[in-house]
Amino acid sequence: MRPQELWARIGSQCGIAVLSLRHRLGLTPAVSEQSDFRRYRFCTAQTSVLPARPSEALDEHMVERVLAGGLPQIGWNWTWRDESDTWHRDRQTGILWPRRFFNSISYREGNPYGDVRCLWEPSRLQQLVILGMIAACEGNPSRDRALKMLEAQFLSWVDANPLYTGPHYISAMECALRLIAVCHTFDQVRMQITDPERIWISLVQLVEGHAALIRQRMSLHSSLGNHTIAEAAALVYAGVLFPEMPQAAEWESIGLWVLESEAGHQILADGGGIEQGFWYLKFISDLYGLTADLLAHHGRSVPAKILQAIRRSRSFLSAMADSDGRLPSIGDSDDGYALTPLLGIRHDVQEGKALSTFASSGYSIIHGKGRVKTTLMFDHGSLGMAPCFAHGHADALSVALREDREDILVDPGTFVYSGKPEWRAYFRGTRAHNTVAVDSLDQAVQETPFQWSSSFSARLVSRREAKDGQITLIAMHDGYVRRCGVHHWRGVLSNGDGLWVIVDMLTGQGAHALELNWHLGRRPVVQGTEYVLPGLESKFCLSATGGTHELIRAGDNASGGWRSSFYGVREPLDTLRVRYHGTLPHHFVTCITERPIDENVRLSAMSLLKGLIDEARTH
Repeated sequence: MRPQELWARIGSQCGIAVLSLRHRLGLTPAVSEQSDFRRYRFCTAQTSVLPARPSEALDEHMVERVLAGGLPQIGWNWTWRDESDTWHRDRQTGILWPRRFFNSISYREGNPYGDVRCLWEPSRLQQLVILGMIAACEGNPSRDRALKMLEAQFLSWVDANPLYTGPHYISAMECALRLIAVCHTFDQVRMQITDPERIWISLVQLVEGHAALIRQRMSLHSSLGNHTIAEAAALVYAGVLFPEMPQAAEWESIGLWVLESEAGHQILADGGGIEQGFWYLKFISDLYGLTADLLAHHGRSVPAKILQAIRRSRSFLSAMADSDGRLPSIGDSDDGYALTPLLGIRHDVQEGKALSTFASSGYSIIHGKGRVKTTLMFDHGSLGMAPCFAHGHADALSVALREDREDILVDPGTFVYSGKPEWRAYFRGTRAHNTVAVDSLDQAVQETPFQWSSSFSARLVSRREAKDGQITLIAMHDGYVRRCGVHHWRGVLSNGDGLWVIVDMLTGQGAHALELNWHLGRRPVVQGTEYVLPGLESKFCLSATGGTHELIRAGDNASGGWRSSFYGVREPLDTLRVRYHGTLPHHFVTCITERPIDENVRLSAMSLLKGLIDEARTH
């Protein structure tokens, strides 16, 4: 840890100690108890103060969920009740989180309460934005019901969570997302509020208390990441929307400075994210977009670095998304949004070239030209953002393959952050990805649920695109060199006519246990030595040589055969595991076809890839 960061952390701890003392003495909140909301233009304006956001039509099931007290996304399985414990009871364990000074609450792995990420989601209050949309929709028969639910939930949260008290103040980012959400919520229904004095005073106190806490506890230095962007965005929101507050100018200035200075760091030159998590890239891209729109709407200049970062990230996300806008589950994802699923920044899916390489983030995309539309994504990027690599997965040289909207080879996702350490370790580890594990080790060393050591270096070595449509890629990583003395090389070939070939070459000394995993997005049908993968509109055939086969579904003890399509949800899938134990070098060869391919074509493709790998190794 550098001296500058050390002193900053000491200063932060001293500040928290002061807050703790004030809390014990009953000297909080730091904001006025009798705030005059009429001082604030945000509370008295007759029209919207925030820019209009593009939104999709409200899904009727989502509408019914939020009207019944639920959250927009069904996976969270939470319902608000007009009870004092509703914001603090863990939905999985049933245990109540303590209501004491936030910094004294144990929330990391091994805490006695549960996964704090699940507890935090309802308290982001983003469901209120959806309720606000319903309440603001003229002619909607549920307007009054939505407004009543919105006001009741907001006041319930305020009453149950005094400033600095309880788990919802542990994370400055959670405070930031809540601040942004309530501003958007009440901007939509400002002329309909039934108890304006109580609502507006509570809102003013929440914004001022949250912004002051965020300013004091920003995620800086080695903690820089998506948290930092959310916190900076919230400071800009508070400063721009509530200029009457004493610290407003400072909040806006600091927030904008952080956003501008981090734009080129968090969003790389090719538009990818430094944290190597596609969901978190979308998250910060949306936050940048929301903040830029806010600044422009209020006549502020938007720094060019921010606008460029927004354009880069949207272009990257468009290239990675399927035709429904879904992103592959690369790196960590907690299924959280900058605002809501409906009010996020739109990412228009673009038609890609046959081959696109994103050198800074380390991904290549191949669009097949066969009878059906297939896309392969090849990961030859880094582990993530140093020094902790918190949201990266040990997935070097992994691939994902999809047919339009339907997965063929999948990245199994994230599942959980805490509460189930063995599953956290599995889902971010190498065996949970479509690549090769050596000696039952990950490509890097898991130190904590959010920290890696012995990071690897991965690089694209060769990239060729022939006139006949054939594409070849060769990449390697060194994650096993220091611990095992093993290099992993992978070649990928698309012949442009429905054939995909993947060759893995492991080089080194001595005998090693090698394990190639293919996580299948479709239920396989075994036909001899091939695995038929039938889909809605087509079927693919997969064959793999180089070891013994084992098909795993819903394996025990985090051994394989699982995916997570939503945070906290674990579902069975089929994993084809190909094992070899012996001396090196060794090859695995995998072929995936849309239809029968002439054997000579297949053998020629294998030979070409092996030759290109040998050529790359000698240069």
